[in-house]
Amino acid sequence: MAVYKKTEKGMNELLAPTHSLDARLVGILILVDSVRESDEVNRLIQEANLPVDGLEILLHGGFIDRKFKGSATPVEGKKSTPTEPVTPVTATPTRKLERFNALYGYLVEQTKALLGLRGFIHQLRIERASTLLELKALIEPIGKAIEKRHGPEKAKHFLRESERLAVAAIAERDI
Repeated sequence: MAVYKKTEKGMNELLAPTHSLDARLVGILILVDSVRESDEVNRLIQEANLPVDGLEILLHGGFIDRKFKGSATPVEGKKSTPTEPVTPVTATPTRKLERFNALYGYLVEQTKALLGLRGFIHQLRIERASTLLELKALIEPIGKAIEKRHGPEKAKHFLRESERLAVAAIAERDI
């Protein structure tokens, strides 16, 4: 079992205005948070239909590193060579907007439903967010507020669905 962390190269890739990685690999890079074990990351990769060998590609490219000893287990035993090119996602502007709006709508709806007036500040931040990365950055603080109010189960469900929507939206981006 391994836990991966972003390297300085990985952080620079996420913060850069243009990316050298395929959008789907950027989505995987976002999932690497120094907390999730490789099994959980691989499950999210599979749910979002991202490349199953993405962790290995990012590891060999120097974008992530192992936080603890171990190795990532490929999803469903599939493994392709790291040199195999990842075909870029061709997304229409309408589709990209739909993905952004799906994440935006989910965050607004869940914040209102689960936090009520206590979530007002989070709702303002969601409304001000104009990029996917800004929305993605709001998921964790909202999840913590939900956990504080409703417990870990509701927060876990919220975080799982939000991450799925975020990765799907980011994977549609042109980079």
